[in-house]
Amino acid sequence: MPRPAAADDPKRRRARPVLTGRALVLGAVVVLFVVLLASPLSRYLGSRNDIRSAATQLQHDRAQLAQLTRQKAEWSDPGYVQQQARIRLQYAMPGDTVYVVVDKGAPTQIERTTGRGGGAEQAGQAWNTRLWHSITAASR
Repeated sequence: MPRPAAADDPKRRRARPVLTGRALVLGAVVVLFVVLLASPLSRYLGSRNDIRSAATQLQHDRAQLAQLTRQKAEWSDPGYVQQQARIRLQYAMPGDTVYVVVDKGAPTQIERTTGRGGGAEQAGQAWNTRLWHSITAASR
């Protein structure tokens, strides 16, 4: 059975538009939602990042607090304070025998601080003489 000629004729068919009114409205609604939700979503993600960094900082602060609490407990012990005074400040208790080992080739404390030799003769000099020698040595 033959079809009517009007249906086969390409000129008579209506071309469907590529962009319909419904597609435009749907696109506008999507763009509107994106614009409306962008700022709150950005604030939400930023606040989550802030919460995560605050939790990390809190964990670090708690560990530091525990360490400082242990240090406070150590320093409240008189035996620990005495031990640290002996080690750090080279204190000796009455009755202790103190030994100082000196290496002949090693520079003395004065030689290390001034950067030159002659520590033995400088140690016996008065402070103003040592000061004057350091000023004249610096001017050279």
